[in-house]
Amino acid sequence: MAFHDLRSFLDALEAEGDLVRIHHEVDAVHEIAAHIRRSSDTDGPALLFEKVRCCGVRAAGGLFASRRKAVRALEVGAAEAVEKFVRAMEAPIPTRRVDSGPCKDVVLTGNDAGLTGFPICTYSELDSGPFITAAVAISRDPEDGGRNASIYRFELKGPHRLGVLAEAPHHLGIHIQKAEQRNVPLPVALAVGVAPAVLMATQWEAPYGVDELGLAGALLGRAVEVVRCETSDLEVPAAAEIIIEGRILPGVRETEGPFGEYTGYYTPAYPKPVLEITAISHRRDPIFQAMLTGMPTTENHVLKMIPMEASCLVNLRRRFPGVTAVHFPGAGGVGLMGVVALKVRAKNEARGVLATMLGSQGNKLVIVVDDDIDVLDMQQVMWAVCTRCQPDRDVIILPRMPGWQLDPSAPEPGTYAVMGINATRPVGEKFGTVARVPGVESVPPFR
Repeated sequence: MAFHDLRSFLDALEAEGDLVRIHHEVDAVHEIAAHIRRSSDTDGPALLFEKVRCCGVRAAGGLFASRRKAVRALEVGAAEAVEKFVRAMEAPIPTRRVDSGPCKDVVLTGNDAGLTGFPICTYSELDSGPFITAAVAISRDPEDGGRNASIYRFELKGPHRLGVLAEAPHHLGIHIQKAEQRNVPLPVALAVGVAPAVLMATQWEAPYGVDELGLAGALLGRAVEVVRCETSDLEVPAAAEIIIEGRILPGVRETEGPFGEYTGYYTPAYPKPVLEITAISHRRDPIFQAMLTGMPTTENHVLKMIPMEASCLVNLRRRFPGVTAVHFPGAGGVGLMGVVALKVRAKNEARGVLATMLGSQGNKLVIVVDDDIDVLDMQQVMWAVCTRCQPDRDVIILPRMPGWQLDPSAPEPGTYAVMGINATRPVGEKFGTVARVPGVESVPPFR
């Protein structure tokens, strides 16, 4: 049965020995992050913090500390995870409105709707303060009402105030721009502690105006149930642990950051929009979800992997049916580096894949390998690079290409050189035979 809320996923992980309850008191300043960092670095378990200093709310973290848990969230085998996502993208299930839900157990408005009682974490050493990092931000286009659901970072500026990093072309950034052109506030709702499929669906590179909650429904196998907010017409997942309602004020900017981001480096502080909180609702005994980003690989990277791989796989297969797999390793911040497996049918086909990836995906380094290489195994990938690639023939370098804003090595923000490596065997030429040992698959596990 699909995990329709955070708690059912935590229960399953605990039953399988993949969740540890931390019973001693921890601090939301760095200590929770340190536990999640250790879990991420050791392929460790998810964590449930039972006691957080100066706070009566529990915290969960490390839910995506390994790809294994992301696959578990989709309830398929490792080999089927990306294809399940592809099928869901093709057949979204619209949300279903319900009158109420667990997220309405407690409703706070006015001055009572403050964030001081929640374990909002400070993660990296030089972060400017506590940040909400695992909230699904829900907003609507002020013109056509199209819904966006995605994850952005929100800095705690006060009990009723959050700094927002969401710039165009991110969809919330476009919504903010359109609202400011009308000089009106933009209603936004943050859903914290949702079903893992909802979190993963928000990382889908959906076309503008497409509802990510419909993809979440397809992943779950049924419509995501939503309820109306208290102070706006927005609809939010009914089974969420916590809902933070607010509005982004037009023309208001306050300094936000620095913050340790997915590249492993800090982004600088500069003025950003502000969200003013209007209401908070939550379950009884809510669980606040913390999510670490920073030096790869963390759960922020893992959360993005399968959705990004599925989106890219669909795009590539439209032109290159021989593409069998795509992987975005955490080492590349999930996006700066991509690996594509291709069943090569024609000379220069691999170069066509490289050109497509480098020109349209924003990737800085792309490696194309034959379909006998496991793209998830970087040992195999680098073996293919070393034994099937000649740099003077098989490497493409393109200067001054548009790219990711957060690359610290870029000569100017959003612009860098890109490189493609063709690590496939030459078409129509004799090539060495791979040495294989027969019968390995029949040997039983040693323990």
